[in-house]
Amino acid sequence: MSFFASRLRTALAAEAAPIVMTGGGGWLGQATLHMLEAFLGPGMYRVRVFGARARPLLLRSGRVVACQALGDLAAYDGPPPMILHYACLTKDRVEGMGAEMFLAGNAEIRESVAGLIERRGAAGFFLPSSGAAYAPGPYGEAKLLDEARFAGLDIPRLVVARVFNLAGPFINKTDIYAIADFCARLIGGRDIEIRARSRVVRSYVHVEDLLLLALGLLVLGPEGGQKFDTAGEVAVEVEELARRAALLLRPEARISRAGPDGRVDDVYVGDAAAMRGAAAGLGLSFRDLDTQIIDTANDLRGVWR
Repeated sequence: MSFFASRLRTALAAEAAPIVMTGGGGWLGQATLHMLEAFLGPGMYRVRVFGARARPLLLRSGRVVACQALGDLAAYDGPPPMILHYACLTKDRVEGMGAEMFLAGNAEIRESVAGLIERRGAAGFFLPSSGAAYAPGPYGEAKLLDEARFAGLDIPRLVVARVFNLAGPFINKTDIYAIADFCARLIGGRDIEIRARSRVVRSYVHVEDLLLLALGLLVLGPEGGQKFDTAGEVAVEVEELARRAALLLRPEARISRAGPDGRVDDVYVGDAAAMRGAAAGLGLSFRDLDTQIIDTANDLRGVWR
């Protein structure tokens, strides 16, 4: 455990506020529960999880965490909690639902959490927004509405991360995320075929580094609002990413690519300045791209700490 993680663990253990998490079954939710379990141990009783439906969540340690339905937030009557708000309808739902129903569904989720804050207050709030907030479309619109709604509430510490590209443990949707797809192919003994006909540029942050930063700002940072984009130390074109992953995981793998057809470059990279500044203020350093690739592959193999 790094010095910063150890410091954060001590600070979290000393916090009295309950922790309310929405969306505990997703990628960020699972990574957060794993981290909180490592930091809090028996103090996990402070964590209350809410999701689309009530169900038990089995952690890798064997611990079972009860997930309540989001509607049960209306019955919360405890002290002002630290809120980690991950629940949302994701971008892939837009086509099937239609824009109007998609926005209405996200509004319902948003208001269930905002209602909790208006009734009981909040000790702090972490909202992972999206880089899509910079672009038109229903998903980006929903994220902008989330940001505006929670910024208008009385929250002593509000951390908003416009998330672009993440890597590391608990990654899901391997058919959507390039880094997961490449790692899955390589550890499965398959070659990599890149179908993109334009340049595709991404920049990755380790999911645990994002969570360390967010939690650090909530319990160790100054009061007020913090908003930042996520971006790694380098921006990479996906063919370079594939070759880098192959070199680390299976150097003999073949990498092929469709020929260019003049399409506009697909560059989805955040501005790292605010994130790096916030991390430097806490004394937190980020893992490099090679480490992120290896950690992603190890998790897909079922090998993790």
